[in-house]
Amino acid sequence: MILESVEYEDEIYWAGIAELSNSSHMGTDALVNLASERDAGIYAIQFLDSSLIASIDHLLSAAQNAVNAWKGDYMLTRGLDAEILVYASAQRQISRAIENLGIRDGLQSIALVVVGGSKKDVRNAISKMVAKVGEDIKIAFVPDREHLERIMHHYGVNEKEIEALTDSDEIEIWAEALSRCVVSRVSIVALDT
Repeated sequence: MILESVEYEDEIYWAGIAELSNSSHMGTDALVNLASERDAGIYAIQFLDSSLIASIDHLLSAAQNAVNAWKGDYMLTRGLDAEILVYASAQRQISRAIENLGIRDGLQSIALVVVGGSKKDVRNAISKMVAKVGEDIKIAFVPDREHLERIMHHYGVNEKEIEALTDSDEIEIWAEALSRCVVSRVSIVALDT
């Protein structure tokens, strides 16, 4: 789990990001119900399919862009949680965002984004999710070649873009370059509003 501040003008919010092992085998309905059980001080809890998440930075960018849209009054959706999903998927349509990154039955690991007013509130919310869903995977979104190729295809990132950022063949360095490309796709959604 990481906790980072996301800011809008002079307001500071906190985003918590984690990848959870779905050891409780929670399905779509159970996860949706769990995400709706927000304590005071929590503005969004969003579960996502982790298979197309490039990195923690990918989700942090989605959270920052969603907060900007929320506070800047240009959201594409009706809620901050859905807005996070839209940005993370790099889609402008909620139906496509749900199709691409929405949770579904049978997921073995689940990405989690929590946005709240204080670091303590966000940490507590993530702890509750971990207790109900499954353990926090200590090194989140670990890449392998197949995972990277799936992400490249989904977000329309080609090898030339990666090679513009690195000439290394090391998977961790490729993953970092890919993450930067995906973060740019996430931010483009904001430019189109």
